[in-house]
Amino acid sequence: MGDTETQSVLGRIAASGREERDARAMTLQKALRITMAKVADAALNLPMAVIGTLVQEVEGEGIEAALDDAALMLLLDGPSGCMGAAVMDAALVGALIQQQTIGTVLPDTGHNRPMTRTDAAICAPLIDMLIARAAPILDSAQDCALIEGFEFGAKAEDARTLAIALDAADYIAIALTVDIARGVRQGEIKLILPSLRSRESLHPQPATDKTEHEGTRKADLTKQVMGLNADLRMIVCTLSVPLNKLRALKVGDDLALPPGAFPNVQITTTTGRILGRGVVGHVDGVRAVKPSRPPLHAERPLRRESDQPDVDLPEVEVLTSSGRSMTVSRAVDVSDAELEAAMQTLSAADVNMDTTEIPDMSVKLENMADANGPEHVTTLAELPELEDLPDLDDLPDLADLAMQSVG
Repeated sequence: MGDTETQSVLGRIAASGREERDARAMTLQKALRITMAKVADAALNLPMAVIGTLVQEVEGEGIEAALDDAALMLLLDGPSGCMGAAVMDAALVGALIQQQTIGTVLPDTGHNRPMTRTDAAICAPLIDMLIARAAPILDSAQDCALIEGFEFGAKAEDARTLAIALDAADYIAIALTVDIARGVRQGEIKLILPSLRSRESLHPQPATDKTEHEGTRKADLTKQVMGLNADLRMIVCTLSVPLNKLRALKVGDDLALPPGAFPNVQITTTTGRILGRGVVGHVDGVRAVKPSRPPLHAERPLRRESDQPDVDLPEVEVLTSSGRSMTVSRAVDVSDAELEAAMQTLSAADVNMDTTEIPDMSVKLENMADANGPEHVTTLAELPELEDLPDLDDLPDLADLAMQSVG
């Protein structure tokens, strides 16, 4: 009897100690709850509190069913090439945008709109800071390994695209219900991260050294990017066809190409940007386009003073101090002293202009009055007084304008 009571007392003491230790432990839910409030206040000056958390396992095949196309879906890049996701509902996205644009959060009207890349750029820093600050304070090494190293990668267009990118066998979904601006709104953030078990199956030999891992990740990313396919279009020529002729076209009709089209083919992207030009030919019986040599400025921009002889500048004429024109092939060959002398010469000519040959307009008016009658001509004395001209101090100096146009 005494032994049973002793064991019962020891069990209660041990259970109490475990509960106290668990209360002090920094679990994943507790770390995200504390970090969310601090990050929102520090980065956005926005009161935000996590009022509910839910952690559950989701199979990789059921990811698409758990996503909503109306939400903002972000693809997260993780360690060792793992991919995760962050999903933010429209109410939360709208609150973050309002806080960063107008400085306040308004009640949710329920009106949803398609999410854009701008929304992703505005909301991504919150996700990055949340993960980066929550991982170091976790007590459990498994919880830390679950979220550590994930950061914003790209915006997913829809749930199907995001589900295709997430190729792990199973995931851990962490749903955070947040209160925004002290009850003005409520939103939800969902982190979808591959489980540690699925990561081991995808990457059985993860890098142990952090520097080595970062170098491997950059090399893998460069290899993947440079291995992507780029679709190009070869435009031989463009034709203008009347609408009635276009509607009458049928299979087998011939369209006449303008002369000189094959040596001047445009190489463009799918969006119409011209990348270069080439010549149509054939290789091993197959039609091909040989790109022409790119121009010099496409390989090396001409920005230095030593590059000026290679720049094709138009010829201009500049007045010298003697009043004669001087032809120059490059604007840099004209010194500032010569331009200044030319401007001073023009200014002096304007000041010393002879006005003796200008006819007297009053005599002209009297002659017109005699010929047509005084009722048809208004004399200078009858003209109304003109208002003073506005101040012209703000206008630039003409000499400066001439120097800028020549330079």
